[in-house]
Amino acid sequence: MIWLPLFGLFYGAAALYWARVAAHENGDYQTFFSAGHALSPWMSALVLGGLSLSGWAVLDGAQRIGTGGFGLPVLVVSGIALALPGVFFFKRLWYIGQRLRLSSLGELLRSYYQSEFLVAYAAVVAVLFAVGFAGLQLAALASMTERLTSGAVSAPVASTVLGAILFGYTAIGGMRVVGYLGTVQSVLAGAALAGLAGFALIGVGGFAALNESLRVMAAEPGNLSRFIVSGVVQFTAGAGREAAAGGETTALASLSLAFALMGLQASPLAIKLVLSTRSAAGVAAGQTWVVAGAFGGLLALCLGSIGAARLVDPGMSVDGLIASLSPWFGAWLFIGLLAGVQLLAGLGLVTAGEALVRQIYKPWFHGSLGRRDTVTITRVVIGLMVLATILMSQLTPVTLTVLASLALPLSFQLWTPLLGMTWVRWFTRPAVMTGVGFGIAGVLLTEPFGLAVLSFLGLDLPWGRNPWTIHSAAWGIVANLAATLLISAFTQRRGFGGDAEEARHLAHVTLAGGPATRALRSTAWSVSVAWLFLAVGPGLIFGNHAFVTADGNWALGMPSLWGWGLLFWAVGLGLVWFLSYKMEMASPVVMDVPAFERPPRLRRDQSHAERERLRALVVTLAVGFGLVALTVLSFGHGL
Repeated sequence: MIWLPLFGLFYGAAALYWARVAAHENGDYQTFFSAGHALSPWMSALVLGGLSLSGWAVLDGAQRIGTGGFGLPVLVVSGIALALPGVFFFKRLWYIGQRLRLSSLGELLRSYYQSEFLVAYAAVVAVLFAVGFAGLQLAALASMTERLTSGAVSAPVASTVLGAILFGYTAIGGMRVVGYLGTVQSVLAGAALAGLAGFALIGVGGFAALNESLRVMAAEPGNLSRFIVSGVVQFTAGAGREAAAGGETTALASLSLAFALMGLQASPLAIKLVLSTRSAAGVAAGQTWVVAGAFGGLLALCLGSIGAARLVDPGMSVDGLIASLSPWFGAWLFIGLLAGVQLLAGLGLVTAGEALVRQIYKPWFHGSLGRRDTVTITRVVIGLMVLATILMSQLTPVTLTVLASLALPLSFQLWTPLLGMTWVRWFTRPAVMTGVGFGIAGVLLTEPFGLAVLSFLGLDLPWGRNPWTIHSAAWGIVANLAATLLISAFTQRRGFGGDAEEARHLAHVTLAGGPATRALRSTAWSVSVAWLFLAVGPGLIFGNHAFVTADGNWALGMPSLWGWGLLFWAVGLGLVWFLSYKMEMASPVVMDVPAFERPPRLRRDQSHAERERLRALVVTLAVGFGLVALTVLSFGHGL
């Protein structure tokens, strides 16, 4: 009750200090949204690393290992899965954004595909990250605060204080404070993960003692399933309908979970950060040595250690570990966890606020809105999202959990428009739009949100969540790609606009790479597919016994799948380096990128149409609010 509030006060003061510095450099509002596109490359690289780590690693990843064992080895190599989207997209998106003078994913989608549907979809994904994904983690920290203080600080009070700090610095400093404070938050989050792992190992008597306890546990009847992948796939109806006979930790469960994780760096949040950076010089080093290397190593070693310690001693949960330490050190670790969660939440709030106001409200309902008023309304929207998060965490926590589960798989569906923009030039506009629609359907029909809504409407589907032990991200992307490929084959004569043609020339001609990279292209594809197959795909079944001796002992002194994961984390780090540098997917290109000069166009008076749209929006929001309230009251606690 002394150290936790004291450290929390110090953290809040530091956050507000950096917000003041950022606001001064912003001129209050001139560079609120993108920090003047002046964030340092090393700063963005570090923030992207912290964003990838966030709070999910400790609050979700370690818990999965601690309760289910090592049957999902993707958690160990998650640093590589998180880095790959950045290698594929960030460099090309930065150059396209620089050429077209665009600063967000929504603007890129509007400029390239001329699709308001894709713009709105990107905004929804950003809101899901800001309110659902980050909000669920903040709610978990608020509950942890109540337990650590033995109820002296209740969860609602803690949630309100954490939300107030978050709103304060994001509304004041905008994107610039996300970059400045995010570097500190990334270091704190990484240090907290390492500290928790170190004290978990001390608590069980060291690394050797931990693995001996795991070996004894594996020898007990019924525990073997915690240390093996239960096959390539289990043909079950899904969670809530039919339990998997051999367990749900299949190879395809790991592969599809890897797809979901790949949605994080394809999200509007990560791309907003990249487009706010002054140079693409740090993309290769950031994805290779920061995300895949430093933070990937923390995930491979520390995540496994924390989860394994809880596996052998259920009392060694995260809050149990923090409570067992000296009060000042436990409070410092808690602040580290908080920093990682607020990094994600702050970036999500700024990105979602900009998407709702600058990319939807202003173009459609208030075209004459000035920059100062745009920033003011965005600050109000950020406050409303924080308020919604606090209220949902206390009143409808199950609904918040359901919304959080949609963020990653829905974000992964953005891969098709991003691929079309950067690599696959024959993806057409109608194909991508239709593909994303099918991807959304594939996700919603295999997630509790969609299943509950259909059940509420009287339609009971014969499957539950994640049928065949396959994550909704994979079901969505299969439908997404199938529709995109099929429709692209029949719509090749559909042309693109001037902005899209300029982006296509830049991506496929200027950044195409030299003869050396083209000669290595088949090798790159082969190595990448082989890594996916062995590290997170069907090849995981080989990891069950790869490091098991003839007499049944573990050759490396640790579970075979853990060793398999560590091996392919190291191999994956080499893969990320190869793609980033040798294939020049992320390495910088030294060239000037002048602004694209668009032909002049007459601007029509849209004021009457905007007023009509605004009236329709008010009516829609009123009806929507009533429906949401009815839905929450009907089944918000049992969703």
